[in-house]
Amino acid sequence: MRRFLPYYKRIITLATPVVLAQAGQLTTQFADTAMVGNYGGSDPVPLAAVSLGSSLFLLIYLAALGMALAITPIVGESYARGDRREVGRLFQNSIIYCFGLGIVATIVALALRPFIGVLQGWMSSSGDDVVAVAEMALPYYDMLVWSIIPLMIFLAIKQFLEGIGNTKVAMWVTLAGNVLNIFLNWVFIFGELGSEAMGAEGAGLATLLSRVMQMVVFVAYFFLSRRLRIYRAFFGRRSLRMENFRALINIGAPISFQMVLESAAFILTSILALSFGAVAAGSMQVAFSIANIAWMITVAIGSASTIVVSHIYGSQSFGELRPTVYATYHLGLAWAVLMAMVFVFLRTPIAMLFTDNEAIIALTAELMLLIAIYQLSDAIQGLSISMLRGLQDVRIVMPIVLCSYLLLNIPIGCLLAYRFDMECHGLAIGLIVGLSSAALLTSLRLLWRVRHLERVTR
Repeated sequence: MRRFLPYYKRIITLATPVVLAQAGQLTTQFADTAMVGNYGGSDPVPLAAVSLGSSLFLLIYLAALGMALAITPIVGESYARGDRREVGRLFQNSIIYCFGLGIVATIVALALRPFIGVLQGWMSSSGDDVVAVAEMALPYYDMLVWSIIPLMIFLAIKQFLEGIGNTKVAMWVTLAGNVLNIFLNWVFIFGELGSEAMGAEGAGLATLLSRVMQMVVFVAYFFLSRRLRIYRAFFGRRSLRMENFRALINIGAPISFQMVLESAAFILTSILALSFGAVAAGSMQVAFSIANIAWMITVAIGSASTIVVSHIYGSQSFGELRPTVYATYHLGLAWAVLMAMVFVFLRTPIAMLFTDNEAIIALTAELMLLIAIYQLSDAIQGLSISMLRGLQDVRIVMPIVLCSYLLLNIPIGCLLAYRFDMECHGLAIGLIVGLSSAALLTSLRLLWRVRHLERVTR
């Protein structure tokens, strides 16, 4: 293990600011769910409304995020080659690219808004509480939609900075935004400081305002930072290149497809849980919020590995690739095991942080046992895809996620939930199957790619 120490250090150095930012983001998600849950008290409707509104929005957001994630490996490759002119051009094109993505995503989100009403009609037979869930979800969803463009501009600068190995600025901006979000949640959800109590809609308004603040701070940093001056110097009309946009789309589209399809499995699971009532939907929302603890830190480790691997790919120092891959797996799997243990032994006390509803607490505790099972496979597939992203080998991921989630996860989950009357438990087992398949196939592809690059350089 000693020979991996330099690689652990490199990954942890890059990942620590990302981990802190993700931890801050995680705290915000905890706060959103817990504060809305406590606002509702024993009433499960507000919590289920946040679940429905965020589920539909998340699918659109992740599609745009996946496209934006292409910035990091492309910038990282040019940065490792020392081509500062190309890095500057990519910076300008990335901002325009993400702004355009934000406009498209906003239009799509507005066009899909009536879908919540369709869900309301589809689920009306489940009871009046489910109809109330859909009605409360609409204003919350609207607030999230208007936050897309500022969020995408923030992501353009964040992904660029990660590409050049700077993860600390995004950490501080993200943490500041999260603190503001939690404070505004307190103000708008509960009606403090003279504000009207808005419940779930207040959580959405807090998210919108905090994302606008993050964008403003990042734009100010862009214009004022001396370190970015060398890249701003290459801005101009001549720097706008269609080949840069094509490269971003060619890398971003498969990433977006993977993220959307994988997330669709979780989102569809949350939506299908509504067919079993507001208690089931609220329990699934709480369980997934808790599961995001493990996932967000895994994302941070994966983001660091994307940066390191993209720099290795750009400098063609492929002798460092295999130990980097193994070191990434070691760190990610150690975290996954720790979280699985926490989820098993502390499942009931953690669930009690979110709501006073005894039925939701009991069902959430049961679901956490199943979520603990897929922690290892979730970590492996997430880290493997992150490293493939650094190697710009992303097209192969598309058929893998199609097989894992469309052919295995969703059908098996629905079969167990409806045919065998396992309800939410069956849906969670479907996720275990899908994630395990994705973990096996993506890790095999990554190891094959490593061997191929090693042979090329011999």
